Amino acid sequence: MTKPPAHGKPAPDHPRHRTGGAPRCTRLAWFVCCLVLAGVLWGGVLQAAAPGNSEYQVKAAFLYNFMKFVDWPGDGLNNPGVLTLGILGRDPFGDALDEVRGKTAKGRRVAVIHLRGAEQMKECDILFICASEKGRLTQIIKEAQNYRLLTVADQEGFCQGGGIINLIFVKNRVGFEVNLAAATRARLRVNSQLLKLAHLVLE
Repeated sequence: MTKPPAHGKPAPDHPRHRTGGAPRCTRLAWFVCCLVLAGVLWGGVLQAAAPGNSEYQVKAAFLYNFMKFVDWPGDGLNNPGVLTLGILGRDPFGDALDEVRGKTAKGRRVAVIHLRGAEQMKECDILFICASEKGRLTQIIKEAQNYRLLTVADQEGFCQGGGIINLIFVKNRVGFEVNLAAATRARLRVNSQLLKLAHLVLE
């Protein structure tokens, strides 16, 4: 859940909708809060991005941090004690996901499974759609809308096509964009601080 800013008023659902005119101390408190949360979010990513680490080690760290800043509805998880990340298609991560498997996010153990086909997506809470599935992307996204799935990919136009989070390169660094409307349709709540750090938010 998003914590309220230091002045006691609830944080807005979407930081890009804040109105101007707030007292300077309020803006300062909000800025400090953002810096602290950004540090928590990107701590693992910065470590993964150290020299010698691969692109997909960084992306695996992003996936893990997304789990911390997205909320599923109370009855939305397939297994209340587990967050299941499904990999659909030809896995580009290699052993990078070993750093994610077995970790804890929101008090739940992270499991990683490789799907034999799209029909297994209902077993997941998070679905990473690999580039090998590009030809079936529209069909997969449409099917995923039947479930409370956080869909993630690293393909051009993914969010515009109805996916929820797309990993992209911004100035030679891994960043991400979010389709907030798609997340809402899936009954997922994306933390406002995560939205603030996104390169692009589609509504």
